[in-house]
Amino acid sequence: MARFAMALGALLLFARPALADGGFQVPAGAEAETIQECGACHTVLRPLTHKMIEWRAIMDDLSDHMGEDATLPEKTRADIEAYLIANASDGPNTRHQ
Repeated sequence: MARFAMALGALLLFARPALADGGFQVPAGAEAETIQECGACHTVLRPLTHKMIEWRAIMDDLSDHMGEDATLPEKTRADIEAYLIANASDGPNTRHQ
């Protein structure tokens, strides 16, 4: 039984995607993906600069992003949105005082 528990613990530690508070799933590498994709055209904003609803609106209209077509493959778009929402000013990863 102890062997099983150790194996399960190792699996959870190394194989799971990052989880934000409350179980919100953020894909591994999403922050780097955000910096790469968004930073290719403009200064990368910290997720705290917007609320969750604002990030969703931005990510839902990438075909007209600052007057440009910034459409991304769906997986990339979803990964970036998950990272931004989890770390938004009112997101599940944000520590409120």
